[in-house]
This record gives sequence, C-alpha cells and structure tokens, in this order.
Amino acid sequence: MNYLKYATFVASMLPLMGLAQELRFAMGSCAELRDPEREQIFSSIEKKKPDFFLWLGDNTYYTPGEWNDSTLMAENWKRRLSSPPLAKMMEAIPQRAIWDDHDFGPNDADSSYALREVSAHIFTSVFKDTPYQYARYGDLRWSERRGEAHFIALDDRTHRGPIGTQVLGKGQLQWLSAELETHRDAKIVFVAVGSQVLNLAESFENMVRYPEERLALLDRCAAYNGTLVFLTGDRHHGEVEELVHRGKRFIEVCSSPLTSKVFPPRSPETEINTTLVGSPVNQEHFTVITLKPNKLFVEYFTIKGQTIVNVEYDL
Repeated sequence: MNYLKYATFVASMLPLMGLAQELRFAMGSCAELRDPEREQIFSSIEKKKPDFFLWLGDNTYYTPGEWNDSTLMAENWKRRLSSPPLAKMMEAIPQRAIWDDHDFGPNDADSSYALREVSAHIFTSVFKDTPYQYARYGDLRWSERRGEAHFIALDDRTHRGPIGTQVLGKGQLQWLSAELETHRDAKIVFVAVGSQVLNLAESFENMVRYPEERLALLDRCAAYNGTLVFLTGDRHHGEVEELVHRGKRFIEVCSSPLTSKVFPPRSPETEINTTLVGSPVNQEHFTVITLKPNKLFVEYFTIKGQTIVNVEYDL
C-alpha cells in the first residue's frame, strides 16, 4: 500500500466526514500607538500562532490635523506599522481587517466624510491580503470561506448616516443575505462589524441606536440555520453577549482595546444590557477564537498573553 497516497486521501475526506481540522484565529481592535510596553501585546499574539489575525477597527488613530490630508494619513500608518512587535507579528501571521471611525477618518465619522475614497485606498494598501472588492462595491466589505467556517466582514462607515437612519445600507444587507444563502452549508458564520450589534444599551455607536436597520440585520441573520457569531470592537472593553431573536441564538464577541485606553461600561448601560455573559474585560487584551468539531472556544488574553476568561459553546 502507498501510505503517502492513503494519508493524502484521508486528509482530503476529513471535511466530508465531519472531522474538519481546527481553525484558530486571533482578533482585536483599538490599537492607538501609545508606548512600547503596550506594544508587547503583538508579541503575545504572535506567540499564540493563530491561523490569522483579524483587525476589528480603529487599527490606527488619525488626529484632527491628519484626516483632511492624505499625505499625513499615510505618514500616520507608517508610524503605526514601524512598531517592531507589530511589524514582526504582521510579517509572521496572515492579516485580515475591517475599519471603524478612527482609521476611516474623524471620530464618529460617517458617509459625509470627504476623503473616504482616499482613506479606503490607504487602508487597503496596508491590509493588501484582505479580499476587498472596492471597485465593485465602493466599500470595504469582504467574505472568505475557511473550511466549515464562513467569514463575512461588513463596512460600518462608508454608508453610515445620521443616528436612527442606517449604518450598513440596504445594498450591503442584501449582499449579506446572498452570502448567507450561498454558504448555507457552512457550520458557522462569523460576521465582523465595527459597531456592537446585540448590546441593548443606546451607548456610543452601538447599532441599537439604529433600530430599524438593526432589526433588518438580525432578521436576515436569523434565516441562516447554523451558528452565527458577531465579531465586534470599538468599546474599549471586551465582552461576550448572547441574544435570542426569532428563536435563534446569536453570540457576539467584542474585543477592545488592544493598546488604547480602557473604558469600563457604566450605569445605566450595565443595567440595560441584559445580553451580557459574565463580566466585561476591563483591561487591554486580545481574543483567540478556536473552532473544533462541535465546539467553539473564546479566550481573552492580557498584554502578556495570560488567560483572562474562557467561554465555551457547543455547536
């Protein structure tokens, strides 16, 4: 028997046999360049050896003097990427990214930002391995299939309007539905977006402040039969949330901040947001998500790579 050919055949059949290989990725958001001590978090991420790292927005911070000048915006990224631990991590691990307001333009920026196209060009040149299709969609949405998992990344800035109107836009929501239908055989779908989705408190830029579109988003996601997990950032504290909508359980993993300042949630948010699982992570951190056959593991780590909290789900 040719054992090499046999082993190759068995490996190729594993997904069909329900024995897909483990998928493990790291993620985080809010990476303001502050001091060398906090930059060590990127060395800790590299040591975990994830399959890839997913940036969840605010991956750099433009200042008021920068976001109206393309040259200064590019120089900001040059400084951010010159951090040795970050540069080494990005060289060692594949990168994927979405953006949020601070690496899109001004704080709380929306579709009225004049340099949004320039900003998109700069951003996609930094994260050039992420499968954007800007020429086709005019925004930074993307999707990618990895075995039994499908990743859908949404752009929460390019189409954002005034509070109460929209964050994603009808076209992007329709695209989301099409992606969920095309990949209905996926065991799990991860939907990455800069703004929190499940949080019930009208705090900062959570999608609950856009109730009509949030409902449309949840309705569309409820049509998918598998497990669906939202991956979010922005809030400067981490948390896991769960919500049942139209009989479907949604999970959200918020990971923030990597190196920026920490802002624990305050009252009345702590009373209103009943979707919270456990306690918030009120320190700088990154998150590792591991997908195994029939199991999903969520783990938060400190700057030094020490475990803060674990959450486990059956799939």
